[in-house]
Amino acid sequence: MSMNGLSFIARKLNNILCMQQRYCQLPCIVKCCKWDVSEFILSQANQYAVLILNRPIVQSLEFMTHFWNNAIVRITVDGGTTQWYKYLSNMPSDLQKSMKIPDLVTGDFDSILPDIKEHFTKKGCKIVYTPDQNYTDFTKALMELNSHIAQENLEISHVIVIAQTSGRIDHILGNIQALFLVREKNILSPEIKVYIMSDDSISWLLCPGNHIISIPENVRQHKRAWCSLVPVGEACQSVTSSGLKWNLDNQPLRFGDLVSTSNTFDGSEVVKIKCSHPLLWSMRVPSLLSSTNS
Repeated sequence: MSMNGLSFIARKLNNILCMQQRYCQLPCIVKCCKWDVSEFILSQANQYAVLILNRPIVQSLEFMTHFWNNAIVRITVDGGTTQWYKYLSNMPSDLQKSMKIPDLVTGDFDSILPDIKEHFTKKGCKIVYTPDQNYTDFTKALMELNSHIAQENLEISHVIVIAQTSGRIDHILGNIQALFLVREKNILSPEIKVYIMSDDSISWLLCPGNHIISIPENVRQHKRAWCSLVPVGEACQSVTSSGLKWNLDNQPLRFGDLVSTSNTFDGSEVVKIKCSHPLLWSMRVPSLLSSTNS
């Protein structure tokens, strides 16, 4: 083959490689993703897993009793095991007996009290030590959940993580980072949706693309209803929405400019969002707390 022929082939291969690199840099786009928190809040479905992180649990006993026991998988994460033990201790004794034990207790165990770890070991819980300091205990717990799902041949559609969005800001950002890692590192199946539940709010990551979010009636009608759309990690170049009091029309969201916090609903049953880059969606769900706190 002539040198001209070799040069032509080299140029073609280089062009293909450059195209592949450009495509790899594009964000993963979802065609249309539907979100409905009532599936697990109102116990309309039980294909979900629960993770408890190391923050005080404030959700009502009525909610937590059904929510915990109806889950397919229950995991307490390091100091979250201590928090769960404290929560159980404040339950009436007959209710305590009805609560299922955690399927997994995970973490590097620098936060859990030793006697509480021993308590759950004697209960028959599977104890999984995860010492890797390159990831948070939250992220490692998701990895262990993925292994458990595969080993037990389970079908999971939602993962709800009971955490807090108050306190140390580095922990809060670390929890949001875990939401990104689920997608970027394929920690869980793409069909599994991951939520962070804090007090009476729920947050999750909206990937680039189209989203339809069902808004329960008690959420959209509450006198102190709120929701937010926050770009995390990078600016979102374009956001279009419907169903909000203050909608966006092909507008950018970025820190230093416009960020849609303290938004609310216009009464519609669904909110529709089209975004070019990831957004953190949050909304208040007052039924998570007792009536005295909501």
